[in-house]
Amino acid sequence: MRYMLLAQLLLLSSVALGGDKPALCELASKSIVSRASTGLAQVSNLGDIQITCRVPARPFPTEPGESRNGLRAATTAYKIFPDGSKKLVPSGVHQTGGGGGGFGPDQEPEWVDFYVHIPLGSAERDAEARRYLAKIEKSMAPEQITEKAHQRALERMREFVYQHRVGHFQVECRILDCDRVMGVGVVELEVLFKGRFSDVGLPASPPI
Repeated sequence: MRYMLLAQLLLLSSVALGGDKPALCELASKSIVSRASTGLAQVSNLGDIQITCRVPARPFPTEPGESRNGLRAATTAYKIFPDGSKKLVPSGVHQTGGGGGGFGPDQEPEWVDFYVHIPLGSAERDAEARRYLAKIEKSMAPEQITEKAHQRALERMREFVYQHRVGHFQVECRILDCDRVMGVGVVELEVLFKGRFSDVGLPASPPI
């Protein structure tokens, strides 16, 4: 009975991680600001978290009219607490590239390049948006700051708060061909506090 239960647990773990469809996912070196004593990669709460995932190449279309969609990425993030417990937290993906594959038996793996965002909780995000907007409004004439304009600007500013939440996270990355899972990989990292969005402001390029 014990061995049957063990086999069932291993099967469930395999299914949860995509079964026999592993993906090789790694954090971009330029996103890493330091490493913990355990070797865990550490990133900035104000920086980009760039990940590249690779999966075995799909068969190349051979029939007339056949096409192949570009692969895309989706993530599920968990915050890991000191006691080892996990909590699901929001995450978002901004895909920046992909490619690979080719013809013949020696096809290169296909790859997807993307940024993952682990946003602040609603209260923290709203506080950062309000602080930054207050700085902008200090340089404006009082007659320009109507309640309607203020609320509209606050709603827009919430969307630009690119600051990540701080902590130890496990990011499950799923590589998809439409709705079909091509592979699943996991990246573990720690987000360090390096400042506030409201102090740094908007970047030169649009946030993810």
